[in-house]
Amino acid sequence: MSSELNKLEQVNKELEKIRTLSRQELLERQLIQESQELVHRVGATHETAQKLPFKKLYLPMARTGILEPQKSVDETHRAIQILLPGTGTTFSVAETLCDIAGTFHGRKSKNRGRGRKSNQSLLTQLLPDGKTFRVASFPTDLPLNGMGSDAAFEFASKQGLIAVIRHVHLVLSRLYPDRPVFIAGRSQGGIASILYAQHYDDLAGAIAVNPPHPDPELFQFTVTYLESKAGVLADLLHAPGVTLHHCSWDAYKTFTPSFDYPSQKSLSPILVLVSLGDPFNLFPQYAHALKAFAENDEKCQLHILDAGHNLWDRKSVETYREVISLQARFMLSQMK
Repeated sequence: MSSELNKLEQVNKELEKIRTLSRQELLERQLIQESQELVHRVGATHETAQKLPFKKLYLPMARTGILEPQKSVDETHRAIQILLPGTGTTFSVAETLCDIAGTFHGRKSKNRGRGRKSNQSLLTQLLPDGKTFRVASFPTDLPLNGMGSDAAFEFASKQGLIAVIRHVHLVLSRLYPDRPVFIAGRSQGGIASILYAQHYDDLAGAIAVNPPHPDPELFQFTVTYLESKAGVLADLLHAPGVTLHHCSWDAYKTFTPSFDYPSQKSLSPILVLVSLGDPFNLFPQYAHALKAFAENDEKCQLHILDAGHNLWDRKSVETYREVISLQARFMLSQMK
């Protein structure tokens, strides 16, 4: 184990013993590092890029960072949600993770295409009796990805991923105390969510969106497909300029086959969402394999949707509403 990873795990153990730490104390301990860097939507030039309502907060010990919504966290935010991206491409968190973070954080709904804004958030519209339910949501970069692009290679291993997410969990729990914590991730972020839920019982719940499966045949299908489409990934993902990221992709291929989550039991509840139209997982046995995983764990529930690659795409209005509803109801059920 690298000295950096060992140091991170030691810091996590120390943080577990300290129940309250102010933002200033976290800054003084150099556990967080504030930044004035702007966050822009991926795939646009600097002149035309849409500025997103987040600020970067680096986590030096974990060699990565999170995006904090500019809208402050208040008493209506009843939980914390850590959002994890996929890895292996140059596509990082400043896209759909920011959209879903905004939806849960309480952004007002917009009727896309008609230009009308609603005075209610999408969550309020979808939940019964007009419940006020907000979740303080933080897009987080994984190792070798975006803000974590210079992390040690071992940080992308199973042990490394769990240590990094543990650090994010502990830091956010100190910044915004007395709230249950959920982790939601798509693709490789989905695997990371599951692995974390299998190692810690202080997680309110994990949501995994189209997580890869480590079965050799299924995994090789995904690898072969992605490498064959490397030149047109931008079109597949609807994200101009996106392609495979050499170091992150090597980590994906190196470590994912050893992520043995289907053979493990979870300590925290898990919701798995699978889309049948994801081109990265079109191998016929993919949905069956994840269904078998869910059926083998009483803490895991699975929903299969007839949708495309990105279930968190706000432009796919009906799918997005269904997915947000499933996530919100899962969260509420775990908070009772």
